[in-house]
Amino acid sequence: MTGMPWFAVLENYILSGIVSNEFSLNQRKKLKRDCLDYYWDESYLFRICTDGIIRQYVPEAEQMGILEACHSSPYGGHHGGVLTAAKVLSCGFYWPTLYKDASELVKNSNECQRAGGISKKNECVSPPC
Repeated sequence: MTGMPWFAVLENYILSGIVSNEFSLNQRKKLKRDCLDYYWDESYLFRICTDGIIRQYVPEAEQMGILEACHSSPYGGHHGGVLTAAKVLSCGFYWPTLYKDASELVKNSNECQRAGGISKKNECVSPPC
């Protein structure tokens, strides 16, 4: 395959309808099938996710900033990797390695690692309503 990032290949195919000769027949079929989930609008790539929501693809340079903002947000942050990724998705953003990146961010977060989890012994139990 080419040395281009995966999204550049998608963008080129969506905009021009042409697939490079470097791709095998199976790779061409997969690219055409994958393009059904994506569309291009005014210089942005969007994905129609399995839940039916359209999310914007985020370039690699912006991914960590969005993850850190969702993980460290003052309105309820410092959750685990899955909840942090869910926050990113609920903000309307997407990239293929989102869950892996969120998990790595939480593992490498100094503040989260020092705090650890709350044990049942220290958990505040409120009386039922």
